[in-house]
Amino acid sequence: MNSQVFTTLSIEELRNLIKESVREEINREEDKKLMSFKETCNFLECSASALNKWKSESRIPFKKLGKRVYFVKDEIIKALKESNYYKLKNLVG
Repeated sequence: MNSQVFTTLSIEELRNLIKESVREEINREEDKKLMSFKETCNFLECSASALNKWKSESRIPFKKLGKRVYFVKDEIIKALKESNYYKLKNLVG
């Protein structure tokens, strides 16, 4: 059952609420975006050889489209959290 709550908001409060909702949605979509090999190296602040090694060891999830390799930011963050790597590099909160 859906419950409805009614409240009174000023125009400014409503604007802020809408802005925050839009920001959250944009950030969610950004985290699902495919990153290239180079973008992933920049995000992780690592060398190409390190990323290749992690990929071949299945430490970092990746997707292959044709001959190209791509990475999804939120999948990488999840893998880093599970491996405790993020504690060392302070990449994610």
